[in-house]
Amino acid sequence: MNPDRYAGDVTPPPFVSYAQNLEDVVLSRLLTAAPHGRFIDVGAGHPVHGNVMHGLYMHGWRGINVEPMPVEAELLRAMRPHDETIQAAVGAATGSITLFEAPPENRGATTSSAELADRYHAQGQQFVAFESPLITLSSLLARFQPGSVHVVKIDVEGMEHDVLAGADLHQHRPWVLVIEATEPNSTTTSAHRWEHLVLEAGYQCTLFDGLNRFYVRADLIDVASLLSLPANVFDNWVPALALDLAEAQRAFGDLQQYVAALLREMATLQASHRDAEEYARSLLASNELLQASAAESATYASSLEQELAKQRAAHSPDTSGSCR
Repeated sequence: MNPDRYAGDVTPPPFVSYAQNLEDVVLSRLLTAAPHGRFIDVGAGHPVHGNVMHGLYMHGWRGINVEPMPVEAELLRAMRPHDETIQAAVGAATGSITLFEAPPENRGATTSSAELADRYHAQGQQFVAFESPLITLSSLLARFQPGSVHVVKIDVEGMEHDVLAGADLHQHRPWVLVIEATEPNSTTTSAHRWEHLVLEAGYQCTLFDGLNRFYVRADLIDVASLLSLPANVFDNWVPALALDLAEAQRAFGDLQQYVAALLREMATLQASHRDAEEYARSLLASNELLQASAAESATYASSLEQELAKQRAAHSPDTSGSCR
């Protein structure tokens, strides 16, 4: 979806939200302060559907997507060519890790927890174990100058503590952390297991949206104020699904017009066909009349020939030589 499609409008273009819980709408308030922001998306998932950073990407932000599942990693490379995508998991140290890949209907549930995978399996969902490289968040943050990464998003289905343990937030100082803060597919909080690592690094929690906690560096007072409210009508946003629906409706309207034009053309052709049939019938009738007239003419010509033959016979001279 391209925000530039609103370029001709008088009002500012609305921000198009792709995230499942409007996290990107909250983060869109950073566009004025950081129009070309940087991000690191840990557990990026699909590049568009439900993606927290795609809306900002469409407005010029660039970053690193970290995604261990091969299908999603390839999609990210294909659909987000201006980002860097790393197919790996993120943890407390480098190495490798066994993950359990979720089925298509629940892709976001891929986890490192065998217990959780067994629980899903008991519900009829098939999770497949695979090995993934393991890197640290600190190694990613070290690619940038301290404080130059604007947003780090973490969605790792229970591995939040390990990710943060390998982050060294005291040194790298990203502006904002957005961390999924509930147990997988649950409203039960999980923040008590790892939040101390964030708070001790000099961050404050500015917002809990029911799923994620937003943390801002304590020295960034204006940013903290921006990210203190949930998404609301004053953010001037629209869900991507609404635009998809509007485009589908426009396409359906175009299709209806095309069908109506075809029906009109068919009616014209049918009318022409009827005219042609009437003309053909008139030609057939004329042909029958001509044939009847030709038959009468032939009969008349034949009678004339017979009469002419009689007259010739009557006036022909007698050549027998006899006298009467």
